[in-house]
Amino acid sequence: MDQATHQALPAGLDLDDRSPTVFGWVFALLGSGGLLLFWVMGTISLLGGDAGTLMRLELEGVWRTLFLSYPFVFIAFVLIGGVLVALRRDLESIGAVGTPLALAVLYYFALIYVRPV
Repeated sequence: MDQATHQALPAGLDLDDRSPTVFGWVFALLGSGGLLLFWVMGTISLLGGDAGTLMRLELEGVWRTLFLSYPFVFIAFVLIGGVLVALRRDLESIGAVGTPLALAVLYYFALIYVRPV
């Protein structure tokens, strides 16, 4: 950071303070990880043949593959977020960790509006 930019910052602002990143990660992991918990419960029921609504959706082909890929997407984006934290790209890392939740919402809307019934 050059001297002019450093002087324009408010007094007392520490650019090395990473506590907002920790809080962002906690909230992003609560959302994505919480969804992973419900995904595990739904998948156990789906594979056991007693899933109620999931059975009535009759997910086949790409839709079932996308549903079953959530833990791999979750792990991949958490690893990407970890790499971004190591590279000191804090905001991008929070976005990466929260991305699986956003993708799950997009999948839900695609099930409703795009998938042929």
